[in-house]
Amino acid sequence: MGIRDFFRNRVNRMAESMDVFKKDVFELEGVPAFREYYTLFIFVWQAIYKGFYKAWHEVPLKTIRDPKGKTRTLATMNAGKMACSQMARYVWNERCSITASMASAPDDDPLDGFLQYVLKDNRFGSAFGDLLEKSFALGGGALKEWVEIPKDENGNDLGEGKVRIGYTMASQFVPTAWDNSKVTSGIFVSREARDGYYYTVVEWHHWDGTTYRITNDLYRQPIKGSEPQNILGWWYPLDKVYPLLSPDTTIEDVHQAFFQYVRPFGANYADDNSPLGMSIYAPALNTLHGLDIMFDSLQREFVLGKKRIIAPARSMKVSAGVNGSRPDRYFDADDEVWEALATDNPEDLKIYDNSVDLRVEPHITGINGDLSILCAQIGFDPGTLSFDATKGLKTATEVISENSKTFGTVKAHENLLKDALIDMVHAIFDLAVRYGLTWEGKTIESLISGGYDVSVQFDDSIIEDKNAEINRGVSLVGAGLLSKKKFMTDLLGYTPEDADNELKQISNEQRTNSVIVNRLFGGME
Repeated sequence: MGIRDFFRNRVNRMAESMDVFKKDVFELEGVPAFREYYTLFIFVWQAIYKGFYKAWHEVPLKTIRDPKGKTRTLATMNAGKMACSQMARYVWNERCSITASMASAPDDDPLDGFLQYVLKDNRFGSAFGDLLEKSFALGGGALKEWVEIPKDENGNDLGEGKVRIGYTMASQFVPTAWDNSKVTSGIFVSREARDGYYYTVVEWHHWDGTTYRITNDLYRQPIKGSEPQNILGWWYPLDKVYPLLSPDTTIEDVHQAFFQYVRPFGANYADDNSPLGMSIYAPALNTLHGLDIMFDSLQREFVLGKKRIIAPARSMKVSAGVNGSRPDRYFDADDEVWEALATDNPEDLKIYDNSVDLRVEPHITGINGDLSILCAQIGFDPGTLSFDATKGLKTATEVISENSKTFGTVKAHENLLKDALIDMVHAIFDLAVRYGLTWEGKTIESLISGGYDVSVQFDDSIIEDKNAEINRGVSLVGAGLLSKKKFMTDLLGYTPEDADNELKQISNEQRTNSVIVNRLFGGME
């Protein structure tokens, strides 16, 4: 630890002992003043996504026994999470693919083999789907790439490193610089609890001229109460907790950042000057609140609508209250002993069932009405989300056509994500070259020396009826309105060369079959 850090630590320890001068992430030098945006929007969206937003879900409850009142938790439908989950499944699933190909690639492309290994090793298929769902909820997220080299207890390298991919929610990432197309610098905030403290690492990716620089600072604060998510605490020496983490790393000749900010499609109408995205349910907060109120009312319908019996007051028994509290009156339905009541009026002896009919259907109708509004607000077709009396909140299983609203929304999200995924692949190869990584005995540098292409293929079979499209194509070919080659390339996925070869093979088979038939029936060849 240097002299500067030594005195810095002494001052911060004194501030920590007095519980003053806590550092806020937005008070760090060079960080834009986004505190209000995170507080009013991102942290609120995150609470709604988790299913408990105090302003909505903590409601007053007053009873005869507790006239001063207390609070109860409103039952939540969590339709916001359901919408984000469904949108993420439409955009990203196990059939989506990211591939790389060398300029003169053999059939078994080693460069793509290395890429697929990195993606699989980082569980990219499922992890990116999870990040995408949270990004739709919080308005964005970030991917981050680095090389992890195994080391012994003395810090010596134990072998070749591996490319790692990190997945960060919008609440743990703050952009610090951007241009018209992408975020170029930012800080990642990661928190860990140990030994009675929260330790927060602030990892800053930024540019110093043409040099790419990654700096790490550590902050800590005692675990007590619930601090806002943007509070870091006080500066603390990094090497005391993370001795293998470098406080400052510089990389020369870098053409792009080793992270990518991803966000949903749509303009940020809350802050015109911010590169941050908006939650897909940002326009639907009132609808989501209304859904929770109706869902809570439906549940309480079974509590408040339980069987009610009206019995004569003379048949009530009284038990002494505990510790001087008011006496309790009750009707003992299990008492089979005869009891005389001081009345001769038959009406005073009757017991009435005053139970009310449950209003289940009106509740479900109201919920489905709001779900249709929610679908319109987030870019789904009506009916994509619905509520069933027996199955609860569910999603549509019907196939979505190309001219549907959902299809257009999903394609807009895909187009925005494609550039970020391609940049991620470039970063993976750049790191592999810088750290001298190899694949199948060849360096990655040698594999990309002749150039390479990156392809991102989204699987739209979830939102397109492939069979219907193929059947329609067959009909058009049969009617002479579509060529066989165009049908094979556009609908069956053939390349033009493969389509030509396949059509030639089909023609040869038809000619052969014709000759065989002629021979069988004595015809001429």
